Amino acid sequence: MFEQDRMLLRLQQRVLNDAAIAVCFLSGSYGRREADAYADLDVALVFSTTAARELAWQNRRAFVQSVLPYVPMKSFDAVHIRPYFHIALYSSGTKVDFRYETQDTLLPNPWDRDLRLLKDTENWGAAYQALCAQTMMPRPLMDKAELAALDERFWVMYWDVLRVLLRGDQQKPFTVYLELLHFTLPALLRVLPPGDPARRALLEASYMSDTKATAQHMKRLLSAYLAARTAVIRLFSLDFTPDRSFEEQIQRLVDRHVPA
Repeated sequence: MFEQDRMLLRLQQRVLNDAAIAVCFLSGSYGRREADAYADLDVALVFSTTAARELAWQNRRAFVQSVLPYVPMKSFDAVHIRPYFHIALYSSGTKVDFRYETQDTLLPNPWDRDLRLLKDTENWGAAYQALCAQTMMPRPLMDKAELAALDERFWVMYWDVLRVLLRGDQQKPFTVYLELLHFTLPALLRVLPPGDPARRALLEASYMSDTKATAQHMKRLLSAYLAARTAVIRLFSLDFTPDRSFEEQIQRLVDRHVPA
């Protein structure tokens, strides 16, 4: 649907003609040969020296525009994700994440186990991929302190949303609801296995203009959160003891004010 094939052809032509780029490869879904028409491109540009990377980084915006010179695009740095990381959005529908790496600092890692080489110098890329294939994917973890902080904030924000919904106000609690999801769901989804029923229940979050319907959803969200918390405690054998007295009272209060 989007123009990934055109982008790939132009990108390979561009890097093959750039002597400063020693190696270029695709990782992610393109590296695994699992990409579809909606996939973005994860591109690593590998330079032989730090000085070469610094010079290329200074010209990053001109480089990403030169790949598709006649396609309007917007690009921006994403160093909050990782250093030397630049994201390009082309108006043809293609999104490309560019990593600027060096041969002496790019260490083998499990995320680069499957690569698609667009350019290689002296088989460096092939050797790097072989080393990456020997690394293991780290297991996502959550400790007691992280769960405790998540749990405390969940209860505060949950109650702030529900009590205002019960008042009939749809607008005021929406911002807090977004904060509640942002703070709790990503952390829980990150550590729970994809097939865990407790994980799947968290994916049903929604918010509606009908405050009564949203309140009913909040009741289900509470059950989903408690199940996910139990699953995390069990998964990591955490020494975490919920405040049962408080939670049972809250549960009764929710049951009383929110019909099934």
